[in-house]
Amino acid sequence: MRITLGVVLALALILTLGSGQSLPEPSTFVSAHFTTLSSSNDWTQHAHNAQRTSYTSHVVPLPWRWKWAWNGPDANGAVSAGKFGLPRNSQPITGGGRVYIAAGSRGVFALNNADGSVVWNSMPCNAPVNSTPAYDPDTQSLFVVTTTGTLCKLNAATGQLQAQFVTGFSSDLPLPPAIWNDRVFFAMGNLVYALNKYSMQLIWYYNAASPVHTPPAYSPSRNRVIVVSEDLYVHAINNADGLQAWRVKPTPRTGGNPGDSTDFAEAMYGWPVIAEEHGYVLVRYRLDWGAIWRYPQTTDNAVIRSYLAANPSDQCVFVLDLDDGSVPFIANIGHGGFADGGYVPMGPQMVVKRLPDGKELVYTVIRGGHVNDNRWDSHPGEMVLDSTTVPGLQAGDVRWIDSHNFTNGTIFFPTDEQPHVTVSGDYVLFGHWEAGAAYRILDRSPSRGTFANPITTELAPAIVVSQEDPSCPFSSSHYCSDGLSGSREYPPGFYIYYRQGAVYDAYWSEYASWVVANNTVYFVSTDGAIVALESSNPPPLPSGMIFRVDRATGNVYTAGSFSSSGADLAEYISVSEPVEPGDVVELDPHNPKTYRKSRGPYSPLVVGVIATAPGMVLGAQKPDSRHVLALLGIVPVKATAENGPIHTGDLLTSAAIPGYAMRCDNPHQCEGATIGKALDPLPQGTGIIRVLLMR
Repeated sequence: MRITLGVVLALALILTLGSGQSLPEPSTFVSAHFTTLSSSNDWTQHAHNAQRTSYTSHVVPLPWRWKWAWNGPDANGAVSAGKFGLPRNSQPITGGGRVYIAAGSRGVFALNNADGSVVWNSMPCNAPVNSTPAYDPDTQSLFVVTTTGTLCKLNAATGQLQAQFVTGFSSDLPLPPAIWNDRVFFAMGNLVYALNKYSMQLIWYYNAASPVHTPPAYSPSRNRVIVVSEDLYVHAINNADGLQAWRVKPTPRTGGNPGDSTDFAEAMYGWPVIAEEHGYVLVRYRLDWGAIWRYPQTTDNAVIRSYLAANPSDQCVFVLDLDDGSVPFIANIGHGGFADGGYVPMGPQMVVKRLPDGKELVYTVIRGGHVNDNRWDSHPGEMVLDSTTVPGLQAGDVRWIDSHNFTNGTIFFPTDEQPHVTVSGDYVLFGHWEAGAAYRILDRSPSRGTFANPITTELAPAIVVSQEDPSCPFSSSHYCSDGLSGSREYPPGFYIYYRQGAVYDAYWSEYASWVVANNTVYFVSTDGAIVALESSNPPPLPSGMIFRVDRATGNVYTAGSFSSSGADLAEYISVSEPVEPGDVVELDPHNPKTYRKSRGPYSPLVVGVIATAPGMVLGAQKPDSRHVLALLGIVPVKATAENGPIHTGDLLTSAAIPGYAMRCDNPHQCEGATIGKALDPLPQGTGIIRVLLMR
C-alpha cells in the first residue's frame, strides 16, 4: 500500500510539534506476521546488526572456493560489459535466500544467493539509493532509504513497493536504516525518525539541530538511539519518547572538511558502534592528513595514551558512556584512512566482538612499529574496554596481531590505506582498495599482544582486484596457489579480474569490505564487484550414491575413505639402468629426467626408493616409465649395516653399495641426503627392512 494521508499528517506534525514529540500508534492498521525465511546466520543490515558491530559468530570453514561474482568479471576474467560502480559504504545484506545491494542511480538489486543471478532490480520510490538496505525477517520486507529522503518498504521477494514515508529532506550520504523489534530507525536532514515497521507510521522524531551525518545505532540495554551530526555532536535519543538523553562533542575540533583546516573533522561515512556489554558507544572522526605524521613512533601503550591526552585534537576514536556521554578512557587508536596523497578518507570503523564468556573486544587497525616512515606503522589489532579482559592492561590499551607483514611485505596496507574491518568468529577480515586479507586468530593468550610477541594468526586466502602475473594462468576457479600479484604481491588466494590493471581507479568508491552470512563469504571491492566464496569441502553425494566421477572435471567423490593394501604414494619414473623394488635411487646427472641406483654414501642426489606395491600411483604411465618411485609412506628398502647396526628409529641415507641404504650417524652430513626412518632393525650384513620415507 502507499501511505499518503499518513505522510501528510506526519509532515504536518513535524512542522508543528517540537523535537522529541511522540505520536500514538494507529489503531486502524492490522499487522500481518509471517514465518521468517531468514536464518540466524543472515547479515540483515549495515554492519550486521542495529548495534553496528560488524561482527558475526557465523564462520565459513576453510578451504574456500569461488562461488559466483556479480557486477565484476566476465567468463574470461575481463571487465564485464555494463559494469558500474557502487555508492560509498554499500554492503551486501542477506535474507530470504537473497543478497540485496544498494546501487545508487540503479536502485536496488536482489540476487539469488545460490548463483548470483538477478532476482529483481527496483528503483524504489523512483529515487537513487546510496544506503545499504535492511532486511526484516518478520515482515519479509526490505527497508530502503533513498537520496530524496523517503523510507521505502519493499516486498523482499519481488521488489514491489508496499509503503513509503516521505521526510521532505534529501541527502547523498550513506544513511542505512536500523531495525530493532517493531521499529525502523533512520536519519535524514536534521532529523532522526522511529517508525513502526508494520504500519510505517511515525512513532517519534528527534531534531539534532544539525545535519545528521551517520546512520543510527541502537542500544537495547539503554533503549537509546545514537547518531553523530555534522557539527560533531554525538546524540543519545531515548527510544521510549524520542527525547534527548544527552548530547556531547568529545573532540575539540569543529565540524568541517579536515582537508581545509587542521581544526576541522568529519563524522560522515562512519557510524556509531555499540559495545552493549560495557555500555559504551564508539565513534570515529576523519582528521587531517598531518595527524598521520604527528602520531608518536612507539608501541608503548602508556606513551600513546600520554600523547593523545596531551593532543586531544589528534584523537580520532572516542569511547562514550551510553548513560551520560562521558568519556571513560582514551582509546589508543591512531589516525589513518582508506587512500593516500594528502587526502585521507574516513578510516575503518571499530568492530565489537563478544567473547564466549560475555566479555567484549574491539578489533580494528592500530598503529605502532614503524619501518620507514609514519605511513608504514599500521597493523591488525585489538583494543580492550576494561582492565579485566586481559590481565595487566587497562581500558583503551591495544594489542598487536601478527599480520604476516601487514605494512611491509606479504600484505602491504600502509596507514594512509587502512582497510575496513569485519570479524567472523576467529577470522579478522580486511578490505583494502586493491585487495582483501583474512587472518584466523590462533593464540591471543594474555602473554601475547605486544609488538614483539603479537597474537598469533594463520593466513586465510587473500583476494585481489586483478591478477597481473601471467605465470598463474586464468582459471574459472579464480585461484592462484603460488600467490597473487596486483600492484603489489599478496599471499595465495582469489582474483576478481585477470590482467585488467587498475580497475579500481575506473570505479573508485573509497570502500571495500567483507560480509559473512549463510555459509558464504562476500567481498565487495572498491570497483563495486561482489564476489561470493563458499567452503570447498566436496559436495555431499546424492542419496544412495557412494561413488561418483564428475564427467566434466574428472574429480572423484566417495562417501567413504580410500583404502589400499599398499602403504605408500608413488609416481612413474624413467630409469637409465636396471632397477628393482627396494632399490635406493638418485637423479642421474648424465641423463636428464632419469634416475639410477644410488652411487655412494650420503649422496645429495638421492630421491627415494623403487616401490614394491604402492597404494596409489600418480601421473600417467609412459612407454619409458615402467618403474614407480615411492614418494611417501612405508616401503621395503634394501639396507646394509656397513655404517653400523641399524636400530628401529635410525635415520637412513644412501650407502656405498649401489641401491642400498645405511644408518646415518652424522645428521649434519645427511642434510639433503636423508631417505627416511628405519622401522625394522638390521644388526649386521644386508637385508630388506621397512622404512618410513621422510623427505
